[in-house]
Amino acid sequence: MSNVLIVLAPGAEEIEAVTVADVLVRAGAQVVVASTAPELVVAGSRGIPLAAHIRLDQVAHQRFDLVYLPGGGGSAACCRDDPRIQDLAHAQLRSGRLLAAICAAPISLVPRKLCAGRRVTSFPGVRAQVEPHAAAWIDQRVVVDGNLVTSQSAGTAMDCALTLAGLLAGSGVACQVARDMLYPEPASRTEE
Repeated sequence: MSNVLIVLAPGAEEIEAVTVADVLVRAGAQVVVASTAPELVVAGSRGIPLAAHIRLDQVAHQRFDLVYLPGGGGSAACCRDDPRIQDLAHAQLRSGRLLAAICAAPISLVPRKLCAGRRVTSFPGVRAQVEPHAAAWIDQRVVVDGNLVTSQSAGTAMDCALTLAGLLAGSGVACQVARDMLYPEPASRTEE
């Protein structure tokens, strides 16, 4: 069973946080949602309360198969500026384990040069902040480059989630999860 850490910061985009958590649980992953804030319930980018299982400080030292950074302006800024998350993201990529960032969260890849030499995508509104630091910015819903997965927005959260499910549990599991939700099965994605 894969274990997944979802970093939950105030201002996280609700769809991006919840969709990925839900799909990965359906795919058999053990998902831990960790709050960057002292409180376990934070307001999402649309004011909807989002709940975490635990505080980030309590699990930041643990090993996860996937660390996922949801977007939303507040969350993206936190992931970019919080040294705990920067350390976590850097260690995740260096170890060869999966790191995923969606929407505005790919701006968090810039401070430690985590997207240097990689193909990435992001919300088009932050493209100018990300593109100069990457090998290429690709206008695709989901981009996989080695152990880094990036996606564009709340509207691509399901595609991102199913891609992550496929990487963690195999394409057969991802396709079954999609069928069970009456969502179009993910196309086979080749690594960029």
